[in-house]
Parts: sequence; structure tokens; C-alpha cells
Amino acid sequence: MKLKYLILISVSVLMVVLMINSGLCQMGGPMNDGMGRPSDDSFSAGDMMGTGQALRHDAGMQGMGFMRSGACLYGQYITFDVDNETGAITKYGIAGVGIFESIAVDVFDYDSTQVRGAMTTIADTYGTTFVQVHDNPAAVINVFSSSKYTVYFDLAQDATVSEEENIVKIAVEDSDIVVYIISAAGSIVDILGDNGPISITSQADSSVVVRAVPVNMHGQGLDNVHGMFAREVAKNRVGAEVSLGKGGSMSVVNYAEEMHVELHSMTQDMIRLRVNSTDPAGRIMAFNLDNTSLMLREMDRIGIHYDGTPMACVDDPELVFNATTATCWISQQTREQAQVMMYIPEFSEHTIDIVVESDEADEVPTTTETPETTDTPETTETEVPGFAALSAILSLVLTGYVFKKLKK
Repeated sequence: MKLKYLILISVSVLMVVLMINSGLCQMGGPMNDGMGRPSDDSFSAGDMMGTGQALRHDAGMQGMGFMRSGACLYGQYITFDVDNETGAITKYGIAGVGIFESIAVDVFDYDSTQVRGAMTTIADTYGTTFVQVHDNPAAVINVFSSSKYTVYFDLAQDATVSEEENIVKIAVEDSDIVVYIISAAGSIVDILGDNGPISITSQADSSVVVRAVPVNMHGQGLDNVHGMFAREVAKNRVGAEVSLGKGGSMSVVNYAEEMHVELHSMTQDMIRLRVNSTDPAGRIMAFNLDNTSLMLREMDRIGIHYDGTPMACVDDPELVFNATTATCWISQQTREQAQVMMYIPEFSEHTIDIVVESDEADEVPTTTETPETTDTPETTETEVPGFAALSAILSLVLTGYVFKKLKK
């Protein structure tokens, strides 16, 4: 009988927690005090992640993708609220760790929140400004406006901020999470204190991008690698970032207008992707694997085939960023998790296979030799290039959104 009562009490407590959180979400999240900080700090990012995991489990959701409950969005990696009056993002967390108390865009006339798989888009009434939040290990956020705008970032209590080469870096106490905020050339970055807040004023038709060191790749000393990757994003040298996860889930972040990524097939032995671009210029690509369909035994490893030919990947990821020939780098943390970066020197259409290579297979050696590289010119803090390609992509999205509104 005691066990029966304990079970009943536990279920009751869980239901109360879920009802409280659902109520907060239906009301647009905790009420703000007018200064950007929610006045109710009792419900943490960890609480939201726990609640989201329970709701997603009950609904049978696996892998990347947002579940929406009122104004609350629950993803595999990301949780946050949307204020249903202002459109501001509140209580933004990565893997249950609070990062931003709020993210708000000035002169934003909130219209709608649209959820499409692993991406949530928060748009204004005129279709000129929007925020895209991605549920992937790198926790990518894109902010874009066709007019001059300012983005305000109010940090969580345990977060600290610094600025490196015109890129904002955020770290969280007692956490491995590191987040970068990348803005276009000519943007004005204002940081008030170690805990912020941060304001970034950008010119029309430009973007502000938030990207974290992938949370499934901690403990590998990759902060520096992803810091370099953030700088390559700022230089407009990154084409796309592809995350592949459980249940066949997929998240694609296009950093270049001309690039298109298509998942062709996914089996236990191989994931095949097709990549094409109308711009022949070479691009860097990133791939993140987390509990995909690939089945690796104890001595198996991940390999890359480029247009059907096995690649010998390099040990130093910096060689990828400076390469002029096809080059890849792999960091495999576990049999289920891996990070791949590669440089594709020229484009029309290419096939990229991420394969399982057994110990008995002919080994493709890892090389420490430096491929053909080109010197990257030194730049000052004010010379970080803008996001022309990414802005063009977002402009096309906005055009479609405005056309849809006009038809109504």
C-alpha cells in the first residue's frame, strides 16, 4: 500500500509541474518587469529542459525538432519562451543551461511564431525582420532585418561575456557551454560589464548570428576550433552546417545563398548527402552526428568519401580552414557522436558519404601533411566581412513571407 501511495504522489507532483509550466507558456512565459529580465526566476532552463523531455517522450518525439506548448518551445537541445505581445525570446537555454534571459529586436511589431521541424521563425507584421532559432547541437540563431536594427541580449545570471576580434564570446560558470555572437562588418557592439547586457546595431540587410560550440562535443578541447569556425562564418567562407540525429532528424543551416544540401539516404553503414551550388567558389562545410542511423562497433571509425573517393583526413582542423584542395577533419568523441569539417574547393554538385569503416577494411591513413593552402590576410577588428550570402538567403525568405501576407 505504501508503494501505491508513493506512486500516486509522484504522478501528482509531475502533473502539477507540467500544469504550472503549461500555464506559464500559455501566458507567454514569465511576466517581464519592463527591463528585459523576467520577474519570475523560479523556473530555470533546467526545469524547462526536464519538462520538455517528458512532453516529447510522451508524444513519441525523437531527435531534433521543436514541440510547441503555447508560447514555450521544447527541442532536443534548445528550450525557450516567446513573449506573445513583443515577440521577444525569453528563458533561452542550451542543454538545460540558461544562456539568455531575453533576446529582443528594437522596433519589432510581433506577428507570428512558426515552427517547422528543427527551426522556429519569429516574424514581424511587415515581413521585414525575423529571428530563426535552430534546434541543433550548435544552437544556431539567425537575426535579420531589411532595415537598420538593434538586437539586445540580456544574459543569464551565470554567464560572462568578452569580445574577441569583433566576435562576442559568452561562457557560463560551471558549464562547458561556449557561445559566439557574430555580426556583420560595420556593426556597433556595446557590452556593459562582464554579465552584459549586450547590444548590437547592424545595418539594413545584414544578419547577427549566434552559434555555440556543439554541446554534444564537449571535453575534446574544441573551443578554439569553433572559435576559428565562427571567424570563417564572419568571412563568408562557410557554405552550410548540417546536423544529423536520432530518428532520421536533420537540421541544415545555410550560410551561403547558392548552396543546397539534400539528404539522399541514411542506413546503418552510410549517410549520403548531395551538395550543390551555383557559385563555383570553394566553401567550408560542417557536419555534426549525434545518435544517427550509423552503427559502429568497438573498432569501427567514421570515414568520408568525396564523390565516391575515400578521403585521407588531416589531424589539424586549421588545415581545413586554409585549404585550397579537398580536405577533411574528423573528431569522433564516441561511437554515436562525431564532428566533421571539410573544405570543398569548387562547386557544381558533389556527393558526400559519411561511412562506417571497419578495422578489417583497407585503412585510409590520417595525414599530418599540409595540403595546398593560401595565406589568409590579417584583418583588423573593423575589417571582418559582412554576411552578404546569408543576408541574401534571408531576403528571399522575407520576400516569400511578404508575398504570403499580401495574398491574405
